Amino acid sequence: MRSFIWEFPLTAGFALFLFLLYPIVSIFMPNLVGEYFIATPGELEPINWILSTFFHGSGAHLLSNLFFLLLLGRVVEKRVGKAKWLLFYFMAGLLSVLGDGIVRGLILGDKTPIVGASGSISGLASAATLLSPFRFPISKTKSIPFPVFLFGWMMVYSDVTNVFARDNVAHWAHLGGFFSVFVTSYLLGEKERQEIRQGFLLNFTFFTLTIILLFFINNR
Repeated sequence: MRSFIWEFPLTAGFALFLFLLYPIVSIFMPNLVGEYFIATPGELEPINWILSTFFHGSGAHLLSNLFFLLLLGRVVEKRVGKAKWLLFYFMAGLLSVLGDGIVRGLILGDKTPIVGASGSISGLASAATLLSPFRFPISKTKSIPFPVFLFGWMMVYSDVTNVFARDNVAHWAHLGGFFSVFVTSYLLGEKERQEIRQGFLLNFTFFTLTIILLFFINNR
């Protein structure tokens, strides 16, 4: 199990860092949370935008994010390597906070602060869904058939259907993280951009066929 987790060291190391950072800051430096680790919609806080991508709102929030990070982060690390993994993570974090600030802060007038780690992980989930929708790496050299796309679909569905819910979840930030992959793709090489385009077409086609199938099942 240990070798399986550390097979992709950046994903595992990042997960460990996030796991340790939350209790250390929350217990020993709680005064820094509101000052540096939380972003306020509509406010110009570049340091908070960056640091919030490492932080979580609760222990449950942390554990949920770590599950998706460990599962889907290794897919991205396998497909594009460590440097582009970091690019996906930080671009998603930045764009999710900015997107939430524009939509929720400036348009809807909601100033409830957020943390940005979920937006970053949503970006990795989107990248994994597009880059490897049907295969999961169990090691650096071996992958198995696995519906990676289902995790991305479930996450997007949850955010779209609850985007106006008052549940203390930053759904707009999550959606910003998901769609950030299309912006990030312009910073990648042609090979990765082509893979993302192909992944989007595969997901769109499969999603459309699934909707049609469910329609016929429900109306038979």
